[in-house]
Amino acid sequence: MSAELFQLLASAEYLGELYADVPPLPGACDLFYVHIDEREDSVTLGFDTRSFPVNPPAEWEGKGFNAFEFYLVFTDVDDLRVTGWGAPEARAIDLTVLDGGLFEVALGSAESGVTFRASAVRLAKTRAYLAWPST
Repeated sequence: MSAELFQLLASAEYLGELYADVPPLPGACDLFYVHIDEREDSVTLGFDTRSFPVNPPAEWEGKGFNAFEFYLVFTDVDDLRVTGWGAPEARAIDLTVLDGGLFEVALGSAESGVTFRASAVRLAKTRAYLAWPST
């Protein structure tokens, strides 16, 4: 996970409040979901982490949750390229904020992966759950 993606997640409209402005470290989030929706020109990325929020909502407290997932939806996607996909590509995530507020996303490498540009990104969903085995 890139430093710019980490900064984005630290902001209040993303994960900042849940994590007291310090979201999970780059190596602590696993990309487990990629959905390309050509009807809405969007790409949704789902991340999973065992770094549980320090400020969970009241409805999560006392339930023994130890895992957290969140989904980012990139909209107005342009210049989408898919050259391969697998476990190695899911571990290499880079986000760059370009001039004009555009987002450039690269999953994997130039030889194998997914790249695109988007004009906006939003946090679409969060979910806490109990993962097994508990660590």
